[in-house]
Amino acid sequence: MNGNEFAIWGLGGAVATAIILQLLKTIWLKDGEPVIKDRWAVVASVVVGIALSVAAYLADVFPGVETALQVIGAGLLAGLSACGIYSATKARD
Repeated sequence: MNGNEFAIWGLGGAVATAIILQLLKTIWLKDGEPVIKDRWAVVASVVVGIALSVAAYLADVFPGVETALQVIGAGLLAGLSACGIYSATKARD
């Protein structure tokens, strides 16, 4: 991986980490409250960032992983975009 690819992945990785963390905070609830909050949000962000970094490294080493990551990433972004569009257009009380 050369420097340009790392710089592009770094910016995209930061956005992907924020999106994935927000998704986890929205889905993972206990008694109606997010389980991931305060200090645990920092820990979860680091874990998600490391997982994405490992996935990027594996994609560089194994071509099949790169294809799988592209498919999963496209599906994740499409799904999250659809959720955002739905919540922006639903009726408010």
